[in-house]
Amino acid sequence: MFAPKKPVIDSMLQTASDMTRENLRLQQELMATWTRFWPGFTGRGDNPPVAAEGLSTQFFDGINRLTEMQREFVGKQFDAASTAFDEFVNSALATPDIAETPAPEIKMNTTATTPPPEPTTATQPEAEMSIGPVKNILNKVAIVTGAASGIGEAVSKELAKRGAKAVILVDRSEAVNDLAKEINDKTGRTVAEAMMGDTTDEAFRKRVFNAASEKYGIVTICVPAAGITRDSLAVKVDKETGKASLYPLETFRQVTEVNLLAPIYWGMEMVARIAEDRKQRGLKRWEPEEMIQGVVVFLGSVSSQGNKGQISYAVAKAGLEGAAATLTKEAIFHGVRCGIIHPGFTDTPMARSLGEEFLNKYVLPYTQLRRLIKPEEIADAICFMISNSAVSGELWADAGWHPPA
Repeated sequence: MFAPKKPVIDSMLQTASDMTRENLRLQQELMATWTRFWPGFTGRGDNPPVAAEGLSTQFFDGINRLTEMQREFVGKQFDAASTAFDEFVNSALATPDIAETPAPEIKMNTTATTPPPEPTTATQPEAEMSIGPVKNILNKVAIVTGAASGIGEAVSKELAKRGAKAVILVDRSEAVNDLAKEINDKTGRTVAEAMMGDTTDEAFRKRVFNAASEKYGIVTICVPAAGITRDSLAVKVDKETGKASLYPLETFRQVTEVNLLAPIYWGMEMVARIAEDRKQRGLKRWEPEEMIQGVVVFLGSVSSQGNKGQISYAVAKAGLEGAAATLTKEAIFHGVRCGIIHPGFTDTPMARSLGEEFLNKYVLPYTQLRRLIKPEEIADAICFMISNSAVSGELWADAGWHPPA
C-alpha cells in the first residue's frame, strides 16, 4: 500500500488545525453580531442594544458580510483539504514500486521536509489554488464501458490508482471479471466491480447506474469507451462485373449504435442522475463554489477527420464531437462537464486487428512518434481532462498522426 511521508501528514494536520481555528473565529464573530442586535438571543443582557435608527441596514449588512465570509471559507477549507490529500497521494506514489515492496522494507521516516501550506483565504485568486492529479477523482464513483481491454482497461486502472472510491467496469467480455480482481489486488482495496452486458441495452445501462448508486453513491465520472469497427470502403466496384456495392446499411447502424448512440446515452444517464439528486436536495442552477459535480469524457478518434475505409466509424466519432459540445452547454447547469478526447492509433486489440503490414505502411510513417500510442498514455490524458476543470471541449492525443490525402 502507501508509504506516506511523515512531514506530509504533519502538514495536513497543521493545516486542518489552523483552518479550524479560523472557522471558529468567524463563527464567534457571527454570533457576536447577532447578540449585538438582540442581547437576549443568548440569554445575556449585558450588551447594550443598538439604536433603532439604521438598525435594519446595519444588521443585515453585518450578517450578510459574515455569512458570505463563512460560505467562502468553507469552500476554501474544501480546497485546502483536497490539496493536502493530493500531497498525501503524490508522496505515496512517489515511492518506486511501493505496491510490490514487502512491508518491513518500507521506510516511514525521511529527512525531507514539507512546509505546511498556507490556509487559503477569501481573497486568494482561484488561479493560485492547487489542481493536483486526483482532483475530481479522489473518492468518486466512476463507470467505464469497454473496460475489459484497450483504453477502457487502462483508464479503469488509472482511476483506481488515483484514488477513486469505486470503478464500475462494464463490458460484454468475461475478461472484465479478471480485470476487477487484478485492480483490487493491485490497489489492496475493493475498488473495482465488474458488470457484464450490452452497452446498447437501455435496461442494462439503468441497472448498472442503479447498482452503483445504491452500493457506492451517485456516479460522478463516466467514460463510455466501448467501441467496435467494421471497416470497408463506402463504395466498392467489382473488378469483374463493374458493379458497385455500398457499405451495408445494417453494419452502419450497428457501428453507430455502439460508437455513437450508446456512449451519448451513458453520459446523459449520469447527468440525469446528478440533476435528480440536486433537485431532491433543493438545489437549482449550479454555482462555482459548489465544486464540479461530475465529468463525462467521450472517446473520439482521429478518424473523425476522415479515414479511408471507415465511413461508419468516422461518422460515429465525428458525431460524438457534436454531442459533447451540446451536452456540455446543457449539463453545466447541473455542474457537469463534458469533453471528448481524440486518440490516435493506440496499441489495442482493435488497432492490432488491422494487421502489422497495414500499420507499417499506412499508419506509422505518418505518425511523428513513429509508434503506436500506449493505452496508458491515453488513460493519463483522460484523467487530465477529468482532474483539470479548466480543460474543456476537445483534446487531441494523436501522436502527431497526419495521413496523406
